[in-house]
Amino acid sequence: MNELPCIMVVEDDPILKNLLGHTLAGLYETVYAANGDEAISLFERYHPALILLDLTLPGSKDGFAVLQELRARPDEGKTVPVIVVSNLGEQTAKDRVMTLGANAYLVKAEVDVDEIVSTVKKYLPA
Repeated sequence: MNELPCIMVVEDDPILKNLLGHTLAGLYETVYAANGDEAISLFERYHPALILLDLTLPGSKDGFAVLQELRARPDEGKTVPVIVVSNLGEQTAKDRVMTLGANAYLVKAEVDVDEIVSTVKKYLPA
């Protein structure tokens, strides 16, 4: 049996989380984290092939910290594709995550779910 690639969605907005989950169903196995600490824990457990990462997360670890921690790891965290999907549209935020090692940056208000999925498929063909 051919297993589906795993994607981790790090998103605290339940509406977007459900929409992405429904859209990605059947193409990928999907795990969800609602905050930064949960994201790191689930990364260690599932070793996802790609991460969709929000930047504004509840708790002590935002998306910037998650990305920085992943890229500092000696394992696949250093190279796993990370697509930032955030409401932060400022150029400084974009520049910061790209410097930290994100593969792509999508502003939620400027994209629809189909564009998010096509970006995922660019890095992780179904």
